[in-house]
Amino acid sequence: MLSVQDLTVSVITGKTPLDITRNVSFELNKGEILGVVGESGCGKSMTALAIMGLLPKTTIAVRSGRVLLDDQEITHLEPHQRVDAGLSGISMIFQEPMTSLNPVMQIGDQIIEALLVHDRGNMRAPAARAKKLLDLVHIPDAAMQLKAYPHELSGGMRQRVMIAIALACNPQVLIADEPTTALDVTIQAEILSLLKELCEELSMAVLFITHNLGVVAQLADRVSVMYAGQIVETASVEVLFEHPVHPYTHGLFSCLPDPTKRSEPLQPIPGQAPLITEITDGCAFAPRCKFKTSACLSGSIDWTGISNGHKTRCHHPLKEQK
Repeated sequence: MLSVQDLTVSVITGKTPLDITRNVSFELNKGEILGVVGESGCGKSMTALAIMGLLPKTTIAVRSGRVLLDDQEITHLEPHQRVDAGLSGISMIFQEPMTSLNPVMQIGDQIIEALLVHDRGNMRAPAARAKKLLDLVHIPDAAMQLKAYPHELSGGMRQRVMIAIALACNPQVLIADEPTTALDVTIQAEILSLLKELCEELSMAVLFITHNLGVVAQLADRVSVMYAGQIVETASVEVLFEHPVHPYTHGLFSCLPDPTKRSEPLQPIPGQAPLITEITDGCAFAPRCKFKTSACLSGSIDWTGISNGHKTRCHHPLKEQK
């Protein structure tokens, strides 16, 4: 349903572009949830904005690669061009609903605006359709909430409104960019449950961006781990959690508290993630990796297949260390 092929997004500055993401590739199938996980600044959100066509074109652009929706290329189409061409089947839920919703517009008007933009041929009863969307995301007393302003709703309710707006164009693909970050644990669980329910009910594909491995375990079918602008490991949730093979992925799991090992200290990943100006040929994780060799410091790092659907960009996957 969604195919991203060798996507490189760059900052256009001076003579030499600086790559924010490098050769990002993944496939997303109907009814599937793909989790993209990695620390802040690794390029997760920039990949999502490139897919949506929302990059600030004067400073950041797709330098190479393609984005295909149902086998039709949309890489360089502006959002309004996608709507005109009938290729607006991708929606996005942004990270902070309070900054995404217009504070001076009623909730109903904001949903209706999305409906009218994406379905100009059907202008009948937009308020009734907006109410159905609020019902779909389980907002109680939906008719009354249509008249509410964003500040009158809780964080969880605002996030549900954002999901309702995202569903207004009947998307084939839903991108969720850390939609539970600002929510407490109880509301977070409700939003995750809602997304999974909608994915199954509407047969959508969901690209879920997060830095929280616990959220990935609850929600995703497959996982892609991102580091310094590049996907370094991808596998099913079960396989990745049982046997991470890239040293960075293994390091992420080592940072998680283990209730069975309370007396043992956490094992943080040494060093810091590189700035985009510091990334050179070779493995970007090599300066922080205890398994690095001279081969890791130059040249391209190709994919190594571990098992069916499980692969990593590493010369020395941990499977070989055992």
